[in-house]
Amino acid sequence: MHPMIKSAIGLLITLIVVVFWLSGYDRKAVEINNEDSALYGSLVLPKRDGHTPLPVLIFVHGDGPISSGSYGYYAPLWQALADAGVASLSWDKQGVGGSDGHWLEQTMTERAQQLSAAIDWVAQQPNLDSQRIGVIGFSQAGWVLPQVLAKDERLKYAIMVSTAVNWQQQGHYQTVQRLKSVGQEGEELTQNLDYNTALDALLKQKVPYTQYKQFVTQNAPQSYGSQSMTKERYEFVINNMHVDASSALMQVKQPVLALFGDSDAVVDVQNSISTYQNTLLGPYQYKVYEDANHALFKNDYFSGISKDSIWFGVKMNWLGSEGFTEGFIDDVLSWVTNHTQLTNGGGSTNGE
Repeated sequence: MHPMIKSAIGLLITLIVVVFWLSGYDRKAVEINNEDSALYGSLVLPKRDGHTPLPVLIFVHGDGPISSGSYGYYAPLWQALADAGVASLSWDKQGVGGSDGHWLEQTMTERAQQLSAAIDWVAQQPNLDSQRIGVIGFSQAGWVLPQVLAKDERLKYAIMVSTAVNWQQQGHYQTVQRLKSVGQEGEELTQNLDYNTALDALLKQKVPYTQYKQFVTQNAPQSYGSQSMTKERYEFVINNMHVDASSALMQVKQPVLALFGDSDAVVDVQNSISTYQNTLLGPYQYKVYEDANHALFKNDYFSGISKDSIWFGVKMNWLGSEGFTEGFIDDVLSWVTNHTQLTNGGGSTNGE
């Protein structure tokens, strides 16, 4: 391994340890039973002397092999919530940390079942208030949260962060943005989008992986710029690409806050906003932050840095809450405290 990479890994680990060491909350390891598998995660609690059951916000990850703390991404939110007297619950995705299975073998319905198992777990904890459970979901969680919100009234409110509605529409939008970002236009762009449409049609047929690989080898324009998926990723995509949250959204009665960045190159923000406006039954608010990306980081700090890079993790943990767009953490905190009848100081507004 290159010495610079070793140094970066060492720095990232050190920063994560420092964040946890200096944090103003208690983080406890938990096990959530989900059918025949176990999910291992984190319950984050305020440091306090009282014994009143706490409201809790459940975190639901986006795409990828994500740990319970999303490698430091959740830490500023956890801290703000703990300061307000709110607990946070999250877990390692399947195959990450101690959780059984593999996240690429999951469907969005199975991920929704995990969220339901987490709600069941919360209801059994004497130090958590089962009447004040909320959920926050990121990106891919837009296909998970509506399924549970539509049928489980134990969830009192939701926060959707950079979420999409239709899998295929989102994938097409992301491809268009990727191609335009490298300067493609006119005939070249049309050729690549025609190929992408043909590829989607093939994926809908759920052809064998070898046939998919052959199609890509024979038909992908050189300028398309995307490599073949692994077999595991291919199977994940064909098992989930039919997902559309619209029907579930039409049954959601809980208050929903949707948050987006104006520079999101992954999700069609306006499409999500309009769909939520036209389908949700309950109170709904949204906000689009200026100069913010898909993760709601400030463009000035993270432009041009790959989210998969070590340097991204180092910078994210170094900046902490300063890396997020202005107002994001405050808006999350305000929505949570308003819907759990708390003041920002952690006290109950009804005097209890």
